[in-house]
Amino acid sequence: MNPNRYPLISIITVVYNCKDDLEMTIKSIIDQTYPNIEYIVIDGNSNDGTIDIIKKYQNKITYWISEPDEGIYDAMNKGIRQSTGDWINFMNAGDRFYDQNILSSLFIPVPKPSTDIIYGDTEFIYTFGKYIRKPASLTYLKESMIFCHQSSFVRTYLLKKREFNTKYKICADYDFFLFCLKEGKILQYVPSTIAIFDAREGVSSSNRITREKEFGIISEREQTIEWKIKYFKFIIYHYLKKTVEYLLPKELILKIKRWNFKRIQK
Repeated sequence: MNPNRYPLISIITVVYNCKDDLEMTIKSIIDQTYPNIEYIVIDGNSNDGTIDIIKKYQNKITYWISEPDEGIYDAMNKGIRQSTGDWINFMNAGDRFYDQNILSSLFIPVPKPSTDIIYGDTEFIYTFGKYIRKPASLTYLKESMIFCHQSSFVRTYLLKKREFNTKYKICADYDFFLFCLKEGKILQYVPSTIAIFDAREGVSSSNRITREKEFGIISEREQTIEWKIKYFKFIIYHYLKKTVEYLLPKELILKIKRWNFKRIQK
């Protein structure tokens, strides 16, 4: 198979002190059957042994660097600047492709020239099991993120033209995809599970609130009465939930979470 017949895919992994999960991510990339991959690793000056893992596989890595950064999106922007491929995917430490054939299934045959962004399903792993989450309709992208960036591929020129806005700590990827939608770029959904996302650690309390706030700012709904009411309800629900979790026995909380997971799967 002549690799030059197919688009060059730039896979970027951002990592910081994640030695226990990085190797799994690297293997999911270098084991792909697709013949034309550029692999970039951006490390944030790790000191836990992560660098040793990178060096172990450096003959499979096109480019890597380890230096301090200003956060995840600053690191992702560094990866964008180093990429020379036709498409970019971010598969950060701890995440991985669903199987070794996923890139081949997406890029052989070559996507239509009019397609700017490809996105698909994501398998979420929780404490009590796993399930595949399908993206909502593109209409909902005007309100919040509908797919994981791990399960998306973007034309490189788009990201080089408009890097991630580092003023956003959690939702800069949403800011980028919403911009593309407003600019009339073509987002193509593929009915395939592209990536696996480990959600067992969950999102911290402060990050949940920041995320909702950034969604409101980016979608330009922050000043509307409707959004303010929704945000207020979210804050109340969030702190009530934390209070209940603090007061109830841990065994009961685990039972409730297990029941809720089974409900989601149905």
